[in-house]
Amino acid sequence: FRVPAAMGRVADNLLALKQFASSWWYPFAVGALSCINTFTVVLSGPLVILYVAGVLANGAQLHRRMTAAVANAFGTTVGAAMLIVLIERNGVQSVIDAFPSIFESKGWERSKELIHTHGFAGVVGVSAMPIVLHPAVIFAITAGMQRSTLIGAVMLGRTIKYTIMAQLAVGAPHLLRFFGYKGDDAAAAKKGK
Repeated sequence: FRVPAAMGRVADNLLALKQFASSWWYPFAVGALSCINTFTVVLSGPLVILYVAGVLANGAQLHRRMTAAVANAFGTTVGAAMLIVLIERNGVQSVIDAFPSIFESKGWERSKELIHTHGFAGVVGVSAMPIVLHPAVIFAITAGMQRSTLIGAVMLGRTIKYTIMAQLAVGAPHLLRFFGYKGDDAAAAKKGK
């Protein structure tokens, strides 16, 4: 049985990714990309794959999973802080105009109510969900939440989210589908370690 040349290239690329994913700097690079994704939004799917690859490359090491979770949460939080500054300088409408598709979801009404009703805890809860943060940041600002409180809530919520994702990646990869990752791919990646 011969492996087609294209499959060999895919396997080679996966092995190369695993080498990078197990390096000390990899979680910080993925965290930096998460920061950038605040303003591109299109990197969300690939970032889930990169994050899970990093977790699986170091899965047995709890401290490496926590490093990955905190680094990714930090990158996302820095992106949210930059978004706050952008909103303060240019107004809420500028962000809504820049990302119109994000704000068309009816599900955001529930998030808005959660944030306006529960403040810090609401932002933590929404930040822990597998959704973009733009509306949550805007709702918290319009509710009068202080910048430092908002940034702390985003960091806590995203740390919770990425810690759960890391634990699922090593223990129940099929459940990562709730975070935009295909369970079959995660299970196959775990077997191929």
